[in-house]
Amino acid sequence: MEIKEYMSQAGISIGDKHTFRDWGLLLISISISSPEAKTKVIEVLGGDGHIDLTEAFGPVRYKNRILVFSFILLDRRPEIWHGISSRLKNYCHGKKMKVTLDSDSGYYWEGRLSVESVKEDQVYSSIEITLDAFPYKYEQSDSQEPWKWDSFSFVSGVIRYIGEVEITADENRISIPKGNMRSVPRFFVSQNSPDFSVDYQGQSFRLKAGWNRFPQISVGGAEDVILYFSGTGKVKVEYRGGSL
Repeated sequence: MEIKEYMSQAGISIGDKHTFRDWGLLLISISISSPEAKTKVIEVLGGDGHIDLTEAFGPVRYKNRILVFSFILLDRRPEIWHGISSRLKNYCHGKKMKVTLDSDSGYYWEGRLSVESVKEDQVYSSIEITLDAFPYKYEQSDSQEPWKWDSFSFVSGVIRYIGEVEITADENRISIPKGNMRSVPRFFVSQNSPDFSVDYQGQSFRLKAGWNRFPQISVGGAEDVILYFSGTGKVKVEYRGGSL
């Protein structure tokens, strides 16, 4: 395949639609801003510098970031531009949706979209899609979804699949690999003894049948996390990794 042909078909997926295959948009540029850190500083009266408390109570947190995708549409007639522009806006303008880049298909972004369209001349028009996104891009597969060959990155990807684990007196722990985005996992219990619980940083949390979530438990940070369990049962640990 020639490079020219490949570039003409490259684009982004918005929900279950693709900018080239569904609307014929030709991607010409992508801009992904860096998220601004949520800093906390105290000025030192009468002294130099300041006291930085940004990481005093945990890892750095970030504000949303802006992604801008610029396209051209070879419409050749104003009525075609009107039709495609309206279809695109009806589908995603102002809505919170998932966006996946063809060039980074192992991840998806999530945020609110806006669409602007300008008719340049009789041959083509310009369309700009802006995404006000969560600071992290999410991995396509979570810990309960088997990783996919076609979108997995062998450079930076992490296989997080755990599946359902049977906890016994001898097999009583689950290891969670480190990552770049901390998240609060969910626990789904399909079978449990009355004393079934999970231990995290010296605290014990009772696990009942069905879904359980504890804001005090977080995984996916700079270090591997080992969750220890008491009692017996069957449990799924569900979480999703991410990256800036």
